Amino acid sequence: MDNIRIVKTARDKKSINEAASKGLQPLLKKVVPSSEIRSKYAVIQNKKTGEITVTNDYRIFHNLKGNPDLATVIDWTEYYPHNFASPFAAYLIPKDIQIGERVFIEDLIEDYVGASWNQGDTYRLESCDAIWNGKDLEIQYNPQIDLSNFVG
Repeated sequence: MDNIRIVKTARDKKSINEAASKGLQPLLKKVVPSSEIRSKYAVIQNKKTGEITVTNDYRIFHNLKGNPDLATVIDWTEYYPHNFASPFAAYLIPKDIQIGERVFIEDLIEDYVGASWNQGDTYRLESCDAIWNGKDLEIQYNPQIDLSNFVG
C-alpha cells in the first residue's frame, strides 16, 4: 500500500458531521445487509445444570449431541452476524482527491463476501481498494483475489 491514501468511514450522524466540519466530503450510503453474508449457530443445554453450549461448528455439535445429559434447544439457525447502529454511513472523501485515484477503504459500507467456510458460513470483507470516479468510489472487489475459502 505504498502511497495509497486511506479513506475512513463514519457510521453515525455525529461522526459524519465532525468530518464535514474538518473539510472532508461525506459520501453517504445506505447500510444494506447482504443475504450472502451469514453465520449459523446451534444451542445445546445440559438437562441437569441448565448450562448451555453455543456452537457454529458441525463437528462439535455432533460430538455433544451424543451425550444423553444434553439436549438441543435451538437447532441450526442462520443469521446476519453484524449489527450497525445506523442505517447509513459515509465514506469521508478528501477535498483534493483526484479522478482515477486509487484509495484504500478501511471499513467498507457495502457487503462483499470476503471468506467462506465449507460448513456454510460466509464472512464480510472488511476493507478493499477503490477508485474515485469523480462522484463515487468504485470498489475494486475481485472474488478471485479477495475471497478466501477455508475448510474445517
